[in-house]
Amino acid sequence: MRNDDGGDASRLFGALADRNRRVVLYYLREHESASLETFADLVTGWTEAGPGPDRSVAHDDVRIGLHHVHLPALDAAGLLEYDPDGGRVALAELSAAEAAVLDAAMRADATDAAVDLERLLAAAGGAGADDGG
Repeated sequence: MRNDDGGDASRLFGALADRNRRVVLYYLREHESASLETFADLVTGWTEAGPGPDRSVAHDDVRIGLHHVHLPALDAAGLLEYDPDGGRVALAELSAAEAAVLDAAMRADATDAAVDLERLLAAAGGAGADDGG
């Protein structure tokens, strides 16, 4: 992963723990860049019509959450580049491990498939495989 400090797998899994963040990354893998407003539309639509329980969300609440929380978190994790002043988002270059973990997350989100945690940890460099965390 990006650094050798032992926290990279934790940083990746932490960044991907939120479904809104994963939806942003799925979109960027296909389109490479987009605006904050595009992501607000996308995440609102995914939340209301995508897999999982039906629920309604306010578009402005989604946009604010993306701007202040989710996009900065993904930027800090090194998965994308976010320009908060311009409202533009671009995918960062993903390592093979990051791409493998994101692929597994997308399969699980789209199909309710089980996630093979051992395989994901191996792809993410084995962090936590021997120490229980």
